[in-house]
Parts: sequence; C-alpha cells; structure tokens
Amino acid sequence: MQADELSTIEDDTRGLDEGSQASLSQARSSEGVVLAEELVGRCKQLLGDLEAFQDYLAQHNRGHNVEVKPFRNSVAAELKSLEKLRSADPEADRTVHTLRSSNLPFYNAVWDAAKTSSGLMAFTKRFYWDTPPTRSSKRSRTPKKKCALVDIVAHDGQQWIKVSTVTETRLLFELAKAGWEGADSTSDSEDGDGRLVNGLADYTLQDDASTDDRDSSRKNKENEPVEIVRQALDLRKASLAHKTHYKHPSVTFILPKISQHPPPEVVSILDSIRSTGAAIHLGPPEPPTNLQSAFENLVLDPFTNLTPTLNIDCTILLALVSDLSHCAATSEPWYHKAINRQIEVETREQLLPSILWPAMADRNLTCTQEAARRMREIVDTIGTESERKRSDLLIFPFVDDTSHDQQSKSPEALRTAFAALSNHDVPPTWQLPIKTVASEMHDFSLLPPVARKVQESLSAINQSVFLHGWVKRWTTLTSNRTVAKQIAEIVEGGEGEQVGPSVWLCGTARSLVGKEKGRRDLKRGD
Repeated sequence: MQADELSTIEDDTRGLDEGSQASLSQARSSEGVVLAEELVGRCKQLLGDLEAFQDYLAQHNRGHNVEVKPFRNSVAAELKSLEKLRSADPEADRTVHTLRSSNLPFYNAVWDAAKTSSGLMAFTKRFYWDTPPTRSSKRSRTPKKKCALVDIVAHDGQQWIKVSTVTETRLLFELAKAGWEGADSTSDSEDGDGRLVNGLADYTLQDDASTDDRDSSRKNKENEPVEIVRQALDLRKASLAHKTHYKHPSVTFILPKISQHPPPEVVSILDSIRSTGAAIHLGPPEPPTNLQSAFENLVLDPFTNLTPTLNIDCTILLALVSDLSHCAATSEPWYHKAINRQIEVETREQLLPSILWPAMADRNLTCTQEAARRMREIVDTIGTESERKRSDLLIFPFVDDTSHDQQSKSPEALRTAFAALSNHDVPPTWQLPIKTVASEMHDFSLLPPVARKVQESLSAINQSVFLHGWVKRWTTLTSNRTVAKQIAEIVEGGEGEQVGPSVWLCGTARSLVGKEKGRRDLKRGD
C-alpha cells in the first residue's frame, strides 16, 4: 500500500474517532445538565416539604417534641452541593458521576417512609449500647463508642426504622466479595431450601451471642457480614440497651429497591436480618399524596393513651390554681428565678388552654387525699386570695374540711365560678370538681415485683400518688420530672419487660408566686 493511501485511511479513522468523541461529549453534557436540573428541583421540593412540616409542628406547639432539624439540615446541604454541581462543567466525568451518586434518592426514601408512619419523634438519631461519647472523648483517639444510627424514630419512640436504598445487584456483589456461597451452589453448606446454613444466618447468631468487639471481628474478613446485616446486628444491640414506655423498641427495615421476590441469595440476607428480630418491608412505601394528611398522621395526639380516669398529682393541682396560669404576670426582681422562667414560658405557651385542659377533656378527674392535703397546705401558707378561691372550687370533698358546701354546686356552676377568676375561657369539657379518693398504694398483689423497689425510692406523698395510679391502672398527670424519670429507670432496669405505672409528664410546671422574704426586703429598702 502506498504511503499516501495509508495516510488517507488514518485521516478517515481519526475523523471518525473525533466525531464519536464529540457525540459522546455532547451526550454527557446533555445528561449532566438534565440530571442536575432534575435533582435540584426534587431536592427543593423535599426541603419545602420538611420546612412545611416544621411550620405545622410550630403551629400545633409540637416543635420541641419532634427532631426534624438534623435531617432538614442534611437535605439543605445536599441542595447546596447540587446547585454547585449544576454550575460546574456538565461534560466532566466527575460532575456526572457525582450527580449520579447524590444522596437525594436516600433522603427522599426516608421522607416517604416517614410519611407512612405515625407518632414521629426524630430523624437521624444515634442510639448507643455503650456509654455515649463525651465532648472530650470525641477529640481523643480512643475507640469509637458503639452505636446504631436510626433513620426514623416513630410510634412515640417504640419503633426504629432503618431505610436502605441498596439494590439486589449491590447485595449480590457484597456476597461475592465476602466469599459466601450462593443459593445455586452445590456446596455442603447449603440445605434443601437453598438457604445458607453456615453463611450469613449462622454468622448472625454467633455474632449476637458472643461477639461484642467489632474491631477484632474485622480482622477476619471471611466472617464479616454484608453491611446491611451488620446494621441489623447493631440495631438489635442498641434496642436491647434502650426501653421506651417500659419496652424495647422494635426495628423495621424499609428496602424500597428490593423486589417482593428477590433472588435466593438475597433471600438469605433478608433471613439473616429477620433473625435479629427485625421486620422488613420490601419495595417502595406508599405515603399519602396529601401532605396535610401525612402531617396529621405523623404527629401523634399526646393525649391518645391517657386513661378515661386520671390521677392528678399535687404539682398539677398547684398549676391549676396558680396565678401564673390564669393572669398576665410580669417578671419581677424579687421573684425566684424559677418563677420568672415560668412567666416567660407561660407568655409563649399558655399551659391551661394548650396542654392541661385538652389532656383532661371529658375525663374523670381524681386525686389522692394526700395530694389534696399537700396542695391545700401550700395554698393556705403562701397562696394569694385568688389562688385560695380557685382551690376551693377545684377539689371535692376537701380533706379535714367538713364545712365545705361544694357538693351543692353543679360542674357548670363550678366552671362559671372558676372562669371569673381566670383570663382564659374555661372549656365545658373540664369535669369539675376533682374528686379526692383514698390511696390504694399498698395493694402490691396487683403490681409486678419491681414495685417494691419503686416504693422504697419514693417519699410518702409520692408513694400515695404514683403507686395508687399504678394499682388503679390510671394515668397519673404530673410535672415532677425527677420522680417520673426515677420510676422509669427502676422499672426498666428490672428483669424482663415489667410494666410500670402510666405517667403523663407535663413538660412545664407552675408554682405559686408566694410571699417571699426577698420581696419584703426589697420593698423595705425602697
């Protein structure tokens, strides 16, 4: 072949290559632009949904009950990253690859899963089965504390949801990398059903029974489970270290990219997850299309689980008669700092109309004689005239007060008289008076063994209230956070899952302003 002929062929070939490269570059540029616009739009929509949910929580005074901010911040950071990529070179391999690797599909899957749940409490929360790290330990080189990351905490803390967008192909790849035999193997390790006997399921049981040191197990890669099984193991350990309402939380995996009938090898992985006690939902969740309906389902009514008859603690009785709950009070320098703090909170969140009256609505109200007597002692000692009048209307019959004629007044008359002493409209659903009853705290035959230990830890007045509510199976309303926490720790620290008293904790207290010595001294100094 002549040299000029060879040159012509090479030129033609070069021209073809350049044309192909130009077409490839154009295709890549088009993909990058389209993908970036799509992801940015979807991310803005998700961020808008989360901010609308935060507004809904604030409107219903539940913003402090649901942790949305960490998840919202992650989505906001992702949007910022995507907008930066949209401005980058759309032809660059790195740009397209980064767009394809966006975390947005996972965030969308978490949000869709959350919208199918109820009683949402938190997103992206870590639970430790060891001592949580301190700020100083985070800066040190000590081994990492053992914890599991929960994507969604739902059902008032009783359900942990883990979302994974892993695909069947990815799981098969991890299996091959780990060296496990597949379900189509002729290995002796496979039983007649095609499940892995000495593979993943067997590892799960061994790991959970005797392996607590993850660092040492990583030295033997042949015994390392695939990532999603490791997550299931960690979640089980964390759930066994925590209790909510006296029970260990359940664990649910949501796998939107795994089909209802996956390959046998993937079935073995799912069986290993289920062997930890976790439930699995395959395929994408189907959330409500109406965002408002989803919000209403996500936010659990805080009063749903209250019993028809309530046992009212002394702290709530005082809140019901306190001037701080009924009048527009202003902070004063002679007030105790706790009272000034309560005044600030009351200005933002009115305790009676927003919390206590809705909690008591259409329920029978009772208190023990000991709680009534203690409340009356405090009111008679430091209460204002209006606080004493409210206490006269609140409870019947009064302990050690045979002259009280409240029995002749109807609930409507009591509410009318009470309304005259308050800046708030008293709801017709509030069942006055609160009836005093004898405490039945000594009937331990109706309580679990741990009740004796609880009794030993409580003062006489708290025994009469909380043990009585426990025996009667009535919800006790209290703002005594210390005692409520103490009871929960004792019961949950006992053997098995013993059920303690139903306690509804009001997050804020109201004191009587009182006739403080500091106030008199300040006036005298003037």
